[in-house]
Amino acid sequence: MLLAVLGLAILAHAQQPSCREGYRQCQAQDRASPFYYRCGGGQWSLYTCGNGYTCSVGGGTGAACVPSAPPIRQPACIDGQRRCAGPGNDGLYYLCSGGAWKIYTCGNGYECKQTGPLQAVCSAAAPQCQSGTQRCGGQWPGQYYSCDNGRWQQNSCNPGDRCVNIPGDLINCAVGK
Repeated sequence: MLLAVLGLAILAHAQQPSCREGYRQCQAQDRASPFYYRCGGGQWSLYTCGNGYTCSVGGGTGAACVPSAPPIRQPACIDGQRRCAGPGNDGLYYLCSGGAWKIYTCGNGYECKQTGPLQAVCSAAAPQCQSGTQRCGGQWPGQYYSCDNGRWQQNSCNPGDRCVNIPGDLINCAVGK
């Protein structure tokens, strides 16, 4: 039966217009398949990629055999488990609901802290600075930073003015250079 189906597939593909020598085409464009056609002598011939490989569209010859990728699976979870999203995503966490991980945000001013395996809590983020303090800095002499609610905010003096640090963790925008 399988040979009859493959025979029909080869016959149907062989009836297509002439092909470009050495060119390859996957048998199934919409799903993973280990079969592909290769053009030789102006005709298509059916080949197999081999165990553990599937045909993938792309490359200079039109298709290539690539290792079969295992399905990407998130770890199984039990409802109520939490884990932080990871570095660079301090305010995000995953919560297991209905047997699947769903992403949530801790909210403004909060970050996720891992308290144990599959246990995490949102807690107030440590402030970067003390509110009200200022410091000169930036790409040009007129830039400075002001601390607002524990976070540095970049600001600028008027065009042509320069920033000067003054005692008490404050700045002054001085006229001219």
